[in-house]
Amino acid sequence: MKYSKVTCLILLFSMISVFADSSAGSSGKFGLGLTLFGPTGISGKYILNQKSAVEGSLGLGTIGNGKAHLHVVYLHNIMELSPSLSLYVGGGGVYQERNADGNSGRGRGLGNLFRDRSYEPSLGIRAPFGLSFLTQDRRFELSGEVYMQVFVTGKNGVDVGLALAGRYYF
Repeated sequence: MKYSKVTCLILLFSMISVFADSSAGSSGKFGLGLTLFGPTGISGKYILNQKSAVEGSLGLGTIGNGKAHLHVVYLHNIMELSPSLSLYVGGGGVYQERNADGNSGRGRGLGNLFRDRSYEPSLGIRAPFGLSFLTQDRRFELSGEVYMQVFVTGKNGVDVGLALAGRYYF
C-alpha cells in the first residue's frame, strides 16, 4: 500500500514539474532525470539564473534508515571551475520516513527497505555541497553531492550521505 502511494507521488511530481516548465515558456531551464542513493528516484531541477537553481527529488532512501523521501532545496553556484563544471551549496527542506533503529548491524542497501520495521514521518533541513557538470549544449547534467540532513520532528537525528543525479533539460 505504501509503495503505491510513493508511486503516485512520483507520478504527480513528474506531471507538476512538466506543466510548470511548459507554462514558464523557458526552454532549457528545467531538467528531469534520475537520482541514486540519497534518494533513489526521480529528480527535477529548475535553473533560476546562472548562479541559482531549485532542485527536488522524490524516491526511496536506499542507504541509511529512511524509506520514502522528498526534498526541495535552493542551490547556489559558489565557484565555476570551467564553463561546464561548477561547485554549489544549498539548503532546504526534507521529508523522510525514518526508523530509529538505523541498520542495527544488518547491512545496507535494498534489503533494509523490505524488513518489517516501524517508520515514522520526519521533517528536517537538508544542506548539500556538490559538483555539477553540464554538457556544452546545456542539455544534459551530471551532478554528485554530499549532504547533511538534520531532522527536527518525528524520528529526529542527523544523516550524512551521497547523491548522484543525471538530468535532461527541456
